[in-house]
Amino acid sequence: MTHNKLILDTDGGVDDAQALLLLIAAGRAPDAITTVFGNVGLDAATRNMLATLAVAGVDIPVYKGAAGPLTQPIIDAIHIHGEDGLGGAPRPGNIGDVAGTDAVGFLRETLRAAAADGRRVDLLMIGPLTNLALALRLEPDIVAGIGQLTIMGGTVYGRGNTTPAAEFNIYADPEAAAIVFAAEILTVVVPWEPCVTHNLTGMEIDRLFGQVSEGLEKTFSQALARHSRQIVAGFGAGDLFRFVDPFAAAVVVEPDIVTKSVRASVEVALAPGVTRGMTVVDPSGRLGTPMVTLVEEARLERLVALYAASIAYVPKRSRPG
Repeated sequence: MTHNKLILDTDGGVDDAQALLLLIAAGRAPDAITTVFGNVGLDAATRNMLATLAVAGVDIPVYKGAAGPLTQPIIDAIHIHGEDGLGGAPRPGNIGDVAGTDAVGFLRETLRAAAADGRRVDLLMIGPLTNLALALRLEPDIVAGIGQLTIMGGTVYGRGNTTPAAEFNIYADPEAAAIVFAAEILTVVVPWEPCVTHNLTGMEIDRLFGQVSEGLEKTFSQALARHSRQIVAGFGAGDLFRFVDPFAAAVVVEPDIVTKSVRASVEVALAPGVTRGMTVVDPSGRLGTPMVTLVEEARLERLVALYAASIAYVPKRSRPG
């Protein structure tokens, strides 16, 4: 089966690294990666993706993007992802260099060329939507070069993780999200709430890692998982591993993993106050924004299988023979 080219846009946190490894192990490695501020600052996010690629033994061009939101002060999630953004996971001694420092220009050029050739490029965005928003604001016609846009972000029921109403990726740059949700793009959203309900216990995660051979790859993934579990436990939810960005990656790899979803128009609340950054979901379409698909449930066994493959992935340089 042939796929569109894929660009991963990421803010370089713990679950971003897990999502990238899942894509690589599943044979859907992105053709390029663009980075954005968010979980950590832009430079750290970029280093984290380069480090993850080094662990996986894969060479993918990485382009640095937006260092801050369109209008509001910058926020981060260091308290969730750690000072380095990867929860202190061990890194290879050598990592690659960026391919460029203008991710917005790269997106515009790539999508413009795809549209001109009658092709489409899929986008997986697991951080703030600033890079794409800037590209669309400068060159709206590039929507013709976009195949499917998959977003990890927002909420479907209005239960946020950063405020009572807003999820981090949208709250970090609501104006950017509003631009993206207003564009005529085939869009699938993996909101925050199903990321909470699709999980494994710590014991189940330990069993998965117990089947993996020792090496840097295992040590790296195990450290990421351990940090994820500690954060969830720190919020009083017990020893659980939640599928967040890897959930969105899994939807890209296996679209039929989704078992329940809702079609709705989505508008982002921009006014100051308790609802700022909330994704208002309207199945009736009265909001007038383009209809998108919001995931509500997926096959947990397939999520687990894809994640298990990602932690057992051995780069070609590490394989015997």
